Amino acid sequence: MKKKRILIIVIAIVVGLFAILSIGMYAMTRDLSFMREVELSGIDLATVDDGSYTGTFEHRRFTNTLTIRIENNAIVRIDIDSDVSGAGVLNAADEVFSKVIDAQDTRIDAVTGATATTNAYLMAIENALNAD
Repeated sequence: MKKKRILIIVIAIVVGLFAILSIGMYAMTRDLSFMREVELSGIDLATVDDGSYTGTFEHRRFTNTLTIRIENNAIVRIDIDSDVSGAGVLNAADEVFSKVIDAQDTRIDAVTGATATTNAYLMAIENALNAD
């Protein structure tokens, strides 16, 4: 009788863990799918005055705020003000920002293995510089 009760408890725990993991995986892949499909419009730096511009992109775990510095109609610096993704994305951020500064545009190739993170940063840049 006691063994049967323990077996039922173990099965209930396994089923509960499976349900939690399934819900978590669904939420993560749903976010990734959305982020991979984000439409980037690019930027027209000829219309942007010198100065610092702050842009935010908000979508769950890909929410970030960046400051973009413009001098002589060129992006010269991009800084992270806040990023919910955490410190693990800093290498991707450095690569994204370097590509944007080199191209002077947001229409760049995504960082390998960080497409969603790349698109989140690019959207924040566009939101800062394409503001009406």
